[in-house]
Amino acid sequence: MFPNTQDRSSIKGRVYIDVLYENGDTRRIVQDNVVTNNGRDRIAALLSQGSTTFPSHIAIGTGTTAVAVTDTAMETEVDRNALTATTDSSGVVTFQCFFSKSEANGSTISEVGLFDAASSGTLICHAILGATVVKDNTISITVTWTITFADS
Repeated sequence: MFPNTQDRSSIKGRVYIDVLYENGDTRRIVQDNVVTNNGRDRIAALLSQGSTTFPSHIAIGTGTTAVAVTDTAMETEVDRNALTATTDSSGVVTFQCFFSKSEANGSTISEVGLFDAASSGTLICHAILGATVVKDNTISITVTWTITFADS
């Protein structure tokens, strides 16, 4: 007889939006997110070596519709940048991306997405922010995204 071992592992995502104002003030927005069905499929394909397309970009947008695991695109993407850093430690993968003071100005940032391509591609994670960022030329944004492989 085998011992009662129930694996309740899950994949969880969280996104941190660090807003830096020209005057030196900062603000942080923290938001749990949805790992999409396509994102889970991409992760499985990477583990089985069925894919070599890794997460590579983070996008920001103005959409406000609730996210779902079936999402395949952001509602209203306004800018997408390549990752500036990727690290892993203790079952957590961290992706980071920077949006300068000259990008996405005039937009009220309310959604973010993690992708595996510079355009189109697979939407791996998606989040609607609990607070928005009115982006102008006095603000830069650093997006840090974590994906945690953990017990539920």
